[in-house]
Amino acid sequence: MRGLLPVLLAIAVLGGLAAYAYALSRPTPVVTVLASLGTRIAEGPLPHADAVDAIKSAQPVRRTTVFAWQPSHQADTGVDWKEYVICGDIVDRVIALLPEFTHVKAWETGMGLSGSNGYRPQPKNTPAFDSEIAQANAARASVFISVHNDGGAPSGILGMCMPGDTGSRTLAERLKSALVSATKLPDRGMREERLYSLEPSRNKAGTRLLLEIGDNKADRAFLLDASNRQAIAVALAEALRESDLP
Repeated sequence: MRGLLPVLLAIAVLGGLAAYAYALSRPTPVVTVLASLGTRIAEGPLPHADAVDAIKSAQPVRRTTVFAWQPSHQADTGVDWKEYVICGDIVDRVIALLPEFTHVKAWETGMGLSGSNGYRPQPKNTPAFDSEIAQANAARASVFISVHNDGGAPSGILGMCMPGDTGSRTLAERLKSALVSATKLPDRGMREERLYSLEPSRNKAGTRLLLEIGDNKADRAFLLDASNRQAIAVALAEALRESDLP
């Protein structure tokens, strides 16, 4: 028996070393957030419940506001200028930056790339506007943001809302100020004006505003630069994320 003891000890030691080597050879699990975020949040073995909690905490907290984005559907506002392309791109960038909110892109480009929102003397191509408003209403949007470039105006950023609509004016001013700060384009102030797509008789969103982001002549080079459009989108996204919207 005394002679067998060293053999048994040797077997035990070798078995322990083999188990240790096997453990080292196993890959260490890595918990990742959604592939779209591309963010590694923890390394090392985690219990299943802790891993799920870590993933949930890394995702943006969902908020209840539903945004309707109405990019311009026009291609007739300037020489060789496709406003709908520029504004559609800005809106796509903003939506991508705000996954915590629900969005609808209320955009009608199949009814003619033309139109006029103002009463000067009357709006034009109203069926296209009606289609866009219907999309926003169907989504039960609480905030409606129309995105345009001006034509034949001074360089800069202009915010617009319906006359006397103080709630919409407050958000329009917030977004305008954020854009002015980010783009360094001139501040053209606020304008209260009757606009077809913002009228509460047809648009049921509680907050309705329009942004004129640059002019298609004075700010053409600026707007054609994709990095500037990204800066515009980031400014809008950050201003909305930091707002008191639910």
